[in-house]
Amino acid sequence: MKRVCGTRTIAAAVTIVTGVAAALAIFGVFGAHGAVPKTGPLSVRAGLENPPGAVVRGDGLFTGRGVRRQLGAAVSGAMIGPLSPVAVRSSDGRSVAYNTWQELKTVDNDQSFSQQAIADGTALGTPSLRVHDDTGKDFLVARGAYSAAWRHDGAIAFVKGSDPDFRAGRSYTGQVVVRSDIHGRDAAWTSDPAHYVVYAWAGDRLLFYRVGLGEKLELLVADGPGRIRPLADGSTIAISPDATRVAVLSQDGTSVRVLDIATGSELAWLDVTTATPPVAWLAYSGSWVGDHIVAPASPGLAVLHVGSSALELEQVLSLDHSQFPVGVQGPRFVDASGNEIAASADIPPAKSSGGVSFLLLCDRIARTCARGEPAPAREWLRLVDDTSLAEGGH
Repeated sequence: MKRVCGTRTIAAAVTIVTGVAAALAIFGVFGAHGAVPKTGPLSVRAGLENPPGAVVRGDGLFTGRGVRRQLGAAVSGAMIGPLSPVAVRSSDGRSVAYNTWQELKTVDNDQSFSQQAIADGTALGTPSLRVHDDTGKDFLVARGAYSAAWRHDGAIAFVKGSDPDFRAGRSYTGQVVVRSDIHGRDAAWTSDPAHYVVYAWAGDRLLFYRVGLGEKLELLVADGPGRIRPLADGSTIAISPDATRVAVLSQDGTSVRVLDIATGSELAWLDVTTATPPVAWLAYSGSWVGDHIVAPASPGLAVLHVGSSALELEQVLSLDHSQFPVGVQGPRFVDASGNEIAASADIPPAKSSGGVSFLLLCDRIARTCARGEPAPAREWLRLVDDTSLAEGGH
């Protein structure tokens, strides 16, 4: 699975946005009309005209049925990959925070920096965080900032870089900061600079990553400013609807733990390689509705059932890897019953064409998906994350 971090990784994401993770796919959770969800292949057809929610693409915010709003800059997930949403709606539904990238130097991912005469310390680009509100106003939150998460009361958390520019051969370090409102002052919640990525709020607690050597991920939780504690090594699949639990994926993607966020205690555990049917791995950044979790998986998508003290693999849905060689990312339940799932799928560039992205909307009972029109992968076609609208503010 592709992680987020080193200079080469981010440069590659900026230039071509290839399959963004060698590990992602799509589909959803529980059955409608009393149907029993079955493991099997997903049938994908063209014809998705209206995505199930707002979408960002390039410098546009599409609010439904083709209505387009002009953004102040093009969206980009270059600094976060699939670890954090590219665009996030505020808890009151009135604003969307989105990540951008200003390229300062063109990088050819097929050549080393030395072959391109790029010296250590050369500024390659600058990430920034912007907000677009429902009045059409669009403004800069901060340069050298990325990975936003809105709290239920309107506070916003993000990473603020020590140096706004991303530089060749350097680790991009910063602090996790929180503003009481979008126009407030930055309050640092961390004390030591590191490579952080904000994931989401769980009520009043903030979950975020510290990215280490080899792009190792450590999930941390902040109970308040300076009150930081480790929660687990690995990455997050999803936070429970009541914001009290989190499903955490091991670093190698083979096991899942459900943890109590307040105490860190383990409530359930599952080795997916020995489940029925077994899968080689799962990937992070999925969704949780009711007592079901959906996550990207080696065949395509896995649906887990969460009990009070048990975790089971309920359904495995496979995609045609000749059509979707790197699967999909960010699968999200879009109905309360957990039957419909939306996600994005990136197709890596070929010799004759550049990479493209699609949106998919799938029904996990019928095992069918509708596919939207392709967009150039460099435009970062993504659903706007609106989980902060849910009760609990995550």
